[in-house]
Order: sequence, then structure tokens, then C-alpha cells
Amino acid sequence: MGGGAVLVMRDVWKRYSYGRGWVLRGVSLALGRGEGVLVTGPNGSGKTTLLKMAAGLVRPSRGVVRVAGRPPSSVEARRAMGVVLHHSVLYDELTVRENLSYYARLHGVEYSAEEDPVVEALGLRRYLDTRVGELSFGWRKRANIARALLHRPRLLAIDEPFTGLDDEAVEALAALLGELRRGGVAVLATSPQRGAERLLEGFRVYRIEEGRLVPGAGDGG
Repeated sequence: MGGGAVLVMRDVWKRYSYGRGWVLRGVSLALGRGEGVLVTGPNGSGKTTLLKMAAGLVRPSRGVVRVAGRPPSSVEARRAMGVVLHHSVLYDELTVRENLSYYARLHGVEYSAEEDPVVEALGLRRYLDTRVGELSFGWRKRANIARALLHRPRLLAIDEPFTGLDDEAVEALAALLGELRRGGVAVLATSPQRGAERLLEGFRVYRIEEGRLVPGAGDGG
């Protein structure tokens, strides 16, 4: 599995303590350039745990995870991925522009928010000089997505992309994710919402059932 894949998860198991059951059981998954996977399931089913393992934020109890051929916690893998979780990692006291510039420096890339097509696509331009702490949840989420993509990663891992967004933002984000895939970015997304697969045309759809990853409605490439 996964020759040349951007993300490989091979026979991955996860539990958080020996007194509790397995959260994930024998999960195997591979994403290549331009491929998209949507993982669905109710809250508590293990979706976010799966995504965090792909991002190197949680270690598997068993099995192998590789991003761009490297362990996900490695410097090389972190350079190859962008991660958007449900909570913001932006600094509330800084403006959107200041946050994006800060993260660009961390990644060692030249960056101009004014010239960023993601900022334009998500309608963020008018909020560039607004402090993040003054933004609504939805606008803060858009800023976090721009932050995750400013270094042009090969893999985007995004938790519940459409939660908390209005209809206009949902359409803009769905279009952006499709454009990223066409540009060769692999996208791993999770959602508890029914119907999310209709917004993510061409994504392979899976669901988590009792810790196992099984093909979901709409799967088929």
C-alpha cells in the first residue's frame, strides 16, 4: 500500500488507556496527489483521533503512519502538511495579517496576504487587519484554513471543515478544496454531518463503525 502516496496509514490501532476499549481498529488508508478522503461518523467515533494521528499529534498504539514517506512528527512531514482542527491555533491579540505573517516566518516562506489566492477565495481580505479575537467562529475558521495552506502543503488534514460556516462560506470552502485537489494536494477531511459527501465531489467516503474504517455511502472514487 501507498507507493508514492502522500499519506499512508497501515493497520493502525489506537486506545488511550488499557482500561478502555480500542478507539480505532486496524485502520489502513492511503492518499496520493490530488486525492480526497472524507471520513464520517458520529461524535466520539474516532474521526478526530484518526486525523490527529495523520497529523502526528497523536501516536498510534500499533501500526504505521507516514506522511510524504516520513513519520508525521518529523520536520519533513510537518513541512508537507497543513492541519486545521476544530479549535483555532491563531493568536487572538494579533490581526489576521499578523498571524499569517508569523506562521509564514515559522515555515520559512515568503508570503503576502494580499496576494494569497486562498485569502481571496475565502473572502478574508476585508478582515486582514482585524484582530482574530474579534472574529466570529466562522471567520476565525477561514483564517485558520489560510494559515494551514500558506506554505503550499502536499497534504491538508481538516477536521469538520463545514461546521460553523454559513452557506456562502460552505460553498467557498467546498470550491477551494476541489481546486486544491485539482492542483495536486491530497485532502483528508472528517465530518459528523450527513450530506457532506455531496459538497466534496470526487472524494472517497468512509465511515467509522466500532473503530473500523469501512466504505461509506457515495464511495467509489
